[in-house]
Amino acid sequence: MDSWVSPGPNKPIGPNEVEAAIDDETLASLSMQTGLSRDELISRITRDLPEAINKLTPNGELPPAGSEDVTLLDQVPPRAAP
Repeated sequence: MDSWVSPGPNKPIGPNEVEAAIDDETLASLSMQTGLSRDELISRITRDLPEAINKLTPNGELPPAGSEDVTLLDQVPPRAAP
């Protein structure tokens, strides 16, 4: 994760690391909220998280507390009606 915040290339994250970091209940909840399967959700987190963190920390620092103009979920499509 340090490589995502620091300048330079972002190290990748593996699906097993996502599953180890996010509990099953949270993954199930996110899957229901987004309409994505568990596998697709993990795949997207694996692909997009390093770059999202990199963009949120352009100077190697976290955004100021209370900053409302930044969110990791901006590009998650709304869940389609069943």
